Amino acid sequence: MANAVLRSAKLCEADMSGAQLDGAVLTRADLRRANLRGAGVRGALLDGAELRDARLGGAFLVGAALRGSDLRGAYLRLAKLDKADLSDAKLDKTKGLTQAQLDRAHCSSGTSLPDGLSRAEHAER
Repeated sequence: MANAVLRSAKLCEADMSGAQLDGAVLTRADLRRANLRGAGVRGALLDGAELRDARLGGAFLVGAALRGSDLRGAYLRLAKLDKADLSDAKLDKTKGLTQAQLDRAHCSSGTSLPDGLSRAEHAER
């Protein structure tokens, strides 16, 4: 499913663990409670996506655009967020997110973060 166009798709609770979604267009997709563990989502467009309570452990979100996405309650342990754009994303209440992951991503002043974590100095553009 690499490069698939799934704009505004209703994928709530879908099991896409290990799926190859590199370069996919998932803007405004409903992925609440979806299982994306270990999925390849490199360079994908997830702007405005609903990812509340999604399982993203070990997912490869390198270079993905998640601007304005809602990730509250999402599980992000070991997710690769290098160069991911998390501008204005809702990351408060995520599980497993570390400072090291955030340091490799791009955040904006509008990105909401869990208690104890902060935007990296390079994150503001």
